Formats: sequence, C-alpha cells, structure tokens
Amino acid sequence: MSRRISKQAVKMEGNRDRSSKVLNFWLLGGLLAVLLAFILGRDITRPFYGLHSWADAHSPWAARVQLKYGLGYTKGFSTRAVGYPPTENPYRYLDHPQLSTLLNAAAMGVFGIHTWSLRVVNVITTVVVLLLFLKILRGLLDDKTALLAGLFFCLFPLIGYFGVNLWLYPLTFLAILCYLKLIKEIESDPKHKTLYSFGLAFGLFFGLQVSWEGFFFAMAIGIHYVCRCIYRRTFPQMSLLAILVIAPLGSLALDFIIMAAGHGWDFQRIIDLYKWRAGSGELKELTWPMWFGRFWEHAVTNFTLPLLITAIAYLTVGQLFVFMEPKPKKQNKRRPRQFPHFWLFLMPPVLQLFILKGALWPHQTWERPLVPFIAIAAAQGVMLLGDILKKANKYLAIAAALILVGLCSVYGVIGTNYYYGIRWQAPAKIKMFEMLKKKIAPDKALLSFEPFIVNQHKAKGAFYRPEIAWHLDRDIVAAHNLADIQQKAKTGKYPFYLIPKSVPWSQKTRLLLRRARQPNLTPLERARREKVFQQARSKEVQQWQRLLSSLAKLYKYQVVTGEKGATKYGKFYKAGMSDYLIFDLSSTAG
Repeated sequence: MSRRISKQAVKMEGNRDRSSKVLNFWLLGGLLAVLLAFILGRDITRPFYGLHSWADAHSPWAARVQLKYGLGYTKGFSTRAVGYPPTENPYRYLDHPQLSTLLNAAAMGVFGIHTWSLRVVNVITTVVVLLLFLKILRGLLDDKTALLAGLFFCLFPLIGYFGVNLWLYPLTFLAILCYLKLIKEIESDPKHKTLYSFGLAFGLFFGLQVSWEGFFFAMAIGIHYVCRCIYRRTFPQMSLLAILVIAPLGSLALDFIIMAAGHGWDFQRIIDLYKWRAGSGELKELTWPMWFGRFWEHAVTNFTLPLLITAIAYLTVGQLFVFMEPKPKKQNKRRPRQFPHFWLFLMPPVLQLFILKGALWPHQTWERPLVPFIAIAAAQGVMLLGDILKKANKYLAIAAALILVGLCSVYGVIGTNYYYGIRWQAPAKIKMFEMLKKKIAPDKALLSFEPFIVNQHKAKGAFYRPEIAWHLDRDIVAAHNLADIQQKAKTGKYPFYLIPKSVPWSQKTRLLLRRARQPNLTPLERARREKVFQQARSKEVQQWQRLLSSLAKLYKYQVVTGEKGATKYGKFYKAGMSDYLIFDLSSTAG
C-alpha cells in the first residue's frame, strides 16, 4: 500500500515539474512575443516612404480600393484605382493570388483606412507565427534552444521591419505543425488526428490562395514525407499523401483559373510572368556570381553577420562535433544538437530562391523562408559552443554563450534600426502629394510632367507607384509641352501642373549616355557617341527652360523645396528630391 502511494506521489511530482516547465516556457515565449510586437510596432503610423515603399503601400492601396468602391466595382479582384468616381475600366492586378486582398480589405474594414491598419495585422500575424514556431521547436528541441531560436527570430531585421507579410506564414507554420504531429515527430493526441489532418489541408490550400510562396512550402512538405517513407522503407499513409497532393495542387489550379480568366484566358501572359521571375528579373542578364553576391548582400542585412557566422559555423565545422557524439539507442532519436528535420526547413527557401531566382534582385524579402532555418542553426550553434566549452569549464561556457547572444542582439538592433532609417521616397515628396490631395477634388486630376508609373515588365503591366497612389489618391495625367498643358487647363479638370525645377533625364538621353560609356569602344567612336549625347542633352535643357519660362508667364506657381539624398556604409540610404514647381492652372501670373 505504501509503495503504491509512493509511486503515485512520484508521478504527481513529475506532472507538477512538467507543468511548471511548460508554464515557464510559455511565460518566456510570451515575453518574446511582447518584444516582437514592440519592434514591429515602432513608428507604426509612418507614411509609405521607407524600405520597399511601393510594396509597403501595395496591399493597403488594394484594400482601400475594395472598401471605397465596393465589390461591384472590383469584382473581388485586386484593383488599382484612385479618386472618385474611379475610372470605368480599372487596372486589375492579377499576378498574385487574390484572397489576400479580400482579407486585407476585411482587416482594414475593422481598423479603418489608415497607413497603420495592415501594419497592426502584420504585428498580430507575426506574433502568431512566433508562437507557432516555438510550439514546433518545443516538440523538436530542448526548451532553452527553442527559446533562443525564438529570440533570434525576433532579432532578425528582416522580421523586425517586414514581419511575415500578413497571411502566408501563419498558414504555413500551421501546416508544418500539423504535419509533424501526424507523422508523430511532435507529441500528439491520436484522438485529434482528424483535427491535425484538417489543419494541414487548410494550411496548404489557403497558403496558396494568399501567396505563390505557399507552393514552395507545400512542395517541401510533400517531398519530405515521400523521402521519409523511402528512407524508412514504409508505405505512405494514403490519407496523408492525398492531403499533401490534392490540397496544394487543387489550390494552384484554382489560382491559375482565376488569373487566366482575369486576363481573358491569355495563358501566354502567365508563362511570360513565370519566365521573367525564373530568369533575370529586373536585369537584362543575371549571372550566378552576380546572383550569389546579391544573395549574400541581402543575407547580411536581413540576418546580421554574427548570426550568419554562428549558423554557418554550426552547419559546417559544428557538424563534426555533432556527429562525434554517439547516437542514442532509442529508435528515431537524434544526436544531441543535431538539426531537427534539416531538409524540411531547408527545402522551402532553396526551392523558392532557385526556381524564381529573378525575384531576389529587387526583393530582400525573398529570403524570408530562410528565417526558421537560420534561427534554428544559430541557436544550435550557440548551444553547441556552450556544450563544447562546458567540458573545460562550466562558467566559461555560460560566459561565452551570453557574450555571443549579446553580440547577436546588438547587431540585430543596429540592423533593424538601419532598415527603419532607409527612405525610398523623400519625406518632403510624400508631404507634397498629401498637400496636393487636399487641394485637388476627388473628381479632378493632377497634370504632371512625371507620370509616376511603375512598369516592371510587360506581363505585369504599368500602374501608379503604390505609395504615390496612396498619398495622392488622384489620377495623374502626363503632359510635356505648353500647348497640351494649356488645352487641358481649359477643361477645368486639372487644377495644377507639377514639374521638377531641375531638368530630369529623359529615357532617350539616359540610353545615349549608356551607349557612350560602354567599354571596348574605340576613342573615335566614344567621342562620336559622347557628342551625340551632349547635343541631345543640350536640346533637352533648352526645351525645358523655354517650357518653365512660358509657364511662369502664364500661371502663378508655388515652389516646393526638395531634400538631399544620403548614403550610409557607402550605399544608398535616403532618396533625395529636387525642388518642384506647382503651377495653379486656374490662375494668371501677376
């Protein structure tokens, strides 16, 4: 009787210890969530002028269109429109899955039409992803390593500035969690198998409905499961295999049907878009040395150098120490400090980066799938260093680990500050457009020398720069000669004409300058091309001066003072802005 009571007491004590460990883990995880929310919530009401400003304003603009003009106008598609009433034939942005726009509009409907509305949602979804990440890691690693990986997740400038881009990553991490539970790599309750299956199917299907990137995660999970079955010489569970195949492929087919229907069943446009992103992207030619150079350049600012070095050291030299340890006798048990499911975490970034290699050049966010992989590798690297030094001296091991974590934290803060400080648009230019928005009625338009158009590729089409469209919210019509300006001024639809005070470079003169500076030209040919360029530029300047002089005689104008640009670490940091002249087309010069 006493022995039975003793066993029960030991069991109860063990349960209390486990409960205490779980509570402590999630208390610390909660603190990490607070830290992450604080980082992402920084300057949350800022205008759309920072790093990747056009991408930052892209989703809010599309969400605003859904709310302002309604589904009857947008037909549920991501639509680009400004002013009121909007144009009858709006531009449809069909190159991405459409569900995210509707979700963004619903979120903005809750928070209101503000610059910060979707940023609040991004804070929430990024915190959710952190908690899912910790939940996954707690089933694969010890608590200290899992929390350290979570800390690194928060410290990456890529996450601290961009977050997880709203909807994809909550769905993706849910799918990974449910998948690992279904294959029993994470502790799971057999009673909840149906729930895990639904969560996996839900994450895979809707992951592809909100972003093309969902395909790479779905592909990685499917390949991982098939290879796992082959390695273990076991027949796959047909129900699980069916989910891994049907959910993403069905979602992918639906995406293509919607995209093709929106483009009038022009499948060639879809093919052209894929070739563009799978090829050189924004560049005429992309070589592998150039590509890997850009990859490393983005990685250093996205993840910071100390964290990259720690992760690389663990993945290379560190593996010698990992595999020197004897493998536990328990079946399917990993060695201490072995990377858990290495290929599952590595495949999504590899597939995404190499299949659509052209997207990396302009987008450092294309490295976001590396976040969990590098966070785990860096955390394992720190803990491995502690394990090695512990054999010599326990306090030396603790000190070394703390110093390394502190160094990574300092670099994370510096890197995140750097990202927040970058200005793709001059703040003065955004203020200018906000001022024009107040002066121009919604049913009128701005006449401008510059069209402020983004035209990345023929497969995407041309549309207003999203940050300009958001802050101006008026149509922009280009005009380059006096007669055209006067004719449009008489209609009363264009109250102002906007023109830079300094002579901008035309596309023609830029091309002539590039030709004059091509290498391997003979001195005679170089001189000839330089002369052609100088003549074209001189003619351009003269025409410009005549236009400004004529406008100044006809209309009153206001000067908007520009700003100087800036570099940091020898690279672009803040965009400059030339002075602008705003001519009041309803006035006469005094």
